[in-house]
Amino acid sequence: MAWRPRYKQLCAICRKSHVLIITRGQFPICTPCSMKQINQPIADEKFRKLFDIGQNLYEQSSFLRSIKSNYLRFGSLSDRQIEMFKKVAAELANPALTGKSNAPAAAAMPEEPATVALPAGKTKPKAKKK
Repeated sequence: MAWRPRYKQLCAICRKSHVLIITRGQFPICTPCSMKQINQPIADEKFRKLFDIGQNLYEQSSFLRSIKSNYLRFGSLSDRQIEMFKKVAAELANPALTGKSNAPAAAAMPEEPATVALPAGKTKPKAKKK
């Protein structure tokens, strides 16, 4: 995946919290405001069972929040949306089973910088003495 610039913008609803924005067209909404929007009762039994996952999973994943808000907004989901919701919820609930770690990328960085191999015959310049 290509690197994208990220910046912070105030939440469009509460105007108090900053939200990390990746694309220009993204609507800035903080997690607490998003959680208030998706905490509505669901009438359909099938979707009630689907969305009955832990509150902390919704807080961790903006993707899961967006799928639930799309259901609440439009009243239905496509088969692909349902499939991906189940897959992401299962991965977040059991990261050990998928082999993926939710640890930050900084933790995976080595303690010491890697050495750079120089081409044959080249030497590293010596430090100047004062």
